[in-house]
Amino acid sequence: MTKAELIERVYGGKHLPRELTKKTVAQIVDAVFTEMGDYFIRTRESHNQGARLTYPGLATLSKRRRPPRVVRNPRTGDPITIPQQETITFSPGQELRSLLNRNGKRDGHTQVAAKTGAR
Repeated sequence: MTKAELIERVYGGKHLPRELTKKTVAQIVDAVFTEMGDYFIRTRESHNQGARLTYPGLATLSKRRRPPRVVRNPRTGDPITIPQQETITFSPGQELRSLLNRNGKRDGHTQVAAKTGAR
């Protein structure tokens, strides 16, 4: 989904006041994602706890520090050192995970049964 598609879906939602324009919805979406990004940029990671943003039912986003590591260039085989990096991990919430797994099993079973001729 692109940013424009997200804005269109939020704008078309029945749960918003009719007075909101698409431009206003775009500003709200931008403000939410900007604030999330700023939060992770501003917060410092302590030894035991990094920055964490939790949206119940959807996910938890956590700031994580990846240590430097040595990898091999696949073309030449030479070792390359990748410096320490900070990244964000996405951990789906329990509600999202159960919805994904319930739908995945049902759809996966249907597809497998159709391919094998099983019922």
